[in-house]
Amino acid sequence: MVNYPDQGDIVSVDDIRFKLLVVSNRVFNSGGAIMACPILKDAEAAALHIRVESNIINGYALCEQLKFFNLKKRSFRTLGRISLYQLMDISDAIQGIFEL
Repeated sequence: MVNYPDQGDIVSVDDIRFKLLVVSNRVFNSGGAIMACPILKDAEAAALHIRVESNIINGYALCEQLKFFNLKKRSFRTLGRISLYQLMDISDAIQGIFEL
């Protein structure tokens, strides 16, 4: 059985040049798909660019570029995790996109 990433994990996916931050939850991810934001080292601070700091990468999660990835069809590697506090900030930013 494949161990799919969890919410808050930083992953590397084949054919994607930047690291991804998994924002979908464990129940969603257990089917082999994830929703993730790219993490870019050289992005600028903005309302939807949330700072990510870990021992793996320092940069910004681009919350407006949320994407679906089918990990059943791609090779991936889990590299590490961000803190709960950073994940909460990112979750709030993503939720804010859909609020009135």
